[in-house]
Amino acid sequence: MSILSNKDLVQYEEDGYLIIREAFSPERVKALRMAVIAMIDRGIAGECELKWIDRDKRLPARTEHMLHPDKYEPAWAEWLAEDLVCYIESLVDGPARHSLFGMLAGGGGQSYRQAWHRDIGKPGAEDEMDFLARFHGHFVQFNAPLVAGDRFLQIVPSSHLRVSTDSELWTAQAGAAAETEDMPDAMVGELEPGDIVFYNANLWHRGYNPEGKKRWTLHCAFWKRDYTVMSHEYGQRAALMADGHIERMPEKTAEYVRRYLAKYPDENPPSLLDL
Repeated sequence: MSILSNKDLVQYEEDGYLIIREAFSPERVKALRMAVIAMIDRGIAGECELKWIDRDKRLPARTEHMLHPDKYEPAWAEWLAEDLVCYIESLVDGPARHSLFGMLAGGGGQSYRQAWHRDIGKPGAEDEMDFLARFHGHFVQFNAPLVAGDRFLQIVPSSHLRVSTDSELWTAQAGAAAETEDMPDAMVGELEPGDIVFYNANLWHRGYNPEGKKRWTLHCAFWKRDYTVMSHEYGQRAALMADGHIERMPEKTAEYVRRYLAKYPDENPPSLLDL
């Protein structure tokens, strides 16, 4: 299991992203691909609910909640427990809890163009910098492709450390029509199976697949242990607490899930803006 160097941690802090090449083995990539295929098989058989780009061609759309019993494959939980713990807990500087586990998917020539955005931000607001600083270092998310030629994540390095510029706000307002070159200092994350990119969700970023190329990219998020479960990640308790479900996970993955459940409000979960 790899351990991040001081250079890695400084880069993540300053640039807001960190790409680790060959972070896990070809055998791990194969196991994760086979798990996706098994999930697709269950979706076609009606054993789990998937959204589709093209069901007949076995092309799923973006899929969420893959740690829930209907979509669960042991490969997901083994990957988290065996390959990712050291990265996650280094980048949030301590114990973490589950937030989201899913897959970004594309294919069939179906164009996908997100608007530029910050996941946890208030672009253009007077208190934008205070809001960015409030959550800095308290969460991490990552993309790990299972299909070659993953060029679908665009980011603006270091934009998590400052207020938004007028050019960034204008480009975001242009929505999905904005071209890559419209966003100053934008870069494309170039990833291959076995690679992983960790990134700060407060970076200006977007998903961009205008040609609708095939994409299977595992996409996960974790928060520091002490954060209450928020509205954008709410609603998972019943599924995760299904009889015997957590007990079949590796202990470290189960611990991440239990920490999520421990911070789960019975009602009225706060939004990020409320914290």
